Amino acid sequence: LLHLHPPYATALAGLADPTILPIDQNTARFYDRVAYDLNFGGLGDVVEEGQRIAQVMQGKPVMMMGNHGVMVAAASVAYAFEEMYYLEIACRTMVLALSTGQPLSIISDKIARKTLLGWEKFLPVGQYHFAQLKELLDRDDPSYRD
Repeated sequence: LLHLHPPYATALAGLADPTILPIDQNTARFYDRVAYDLNFGGLGDVVEEGQRIAQVMQGKPVMMMGNHGVMVAAASVAYAFEEMYYLEIACRTMVLALSTGQPLSIISDKIARKTLLGWEKFLPVGQYHFAQLKELLDRDDPSYRD
């Protein structure tokens, strides 16, 4: 699990409706894969809150945590990072599109699902993306390993 407060995802999570709509290929990556928790109850520092969050996620790999941030569940840190990376891009797209005040051009369910399925062939790339970032850190500042 990765739980973060990146700026665009957190801004979207602060809206009354934080839904990530399929308006481009990056937002379509999250089509029908996001759970929404709109019941912020303060800091989640008790076991019961973790159980409640797991129930809200209902097997979906991403959760927008209303008035809080985001959570990603994945089989590896590399894949969770890749999901979070594209989630923040998708949220940036949503925030910028909403900021225009213009009506959104929402992709049809059929095309959104097709686009989501198209993303699946790129999922293994997440391992390489993460490995490359670690190589950059190793070169520039290996102290992160301490």
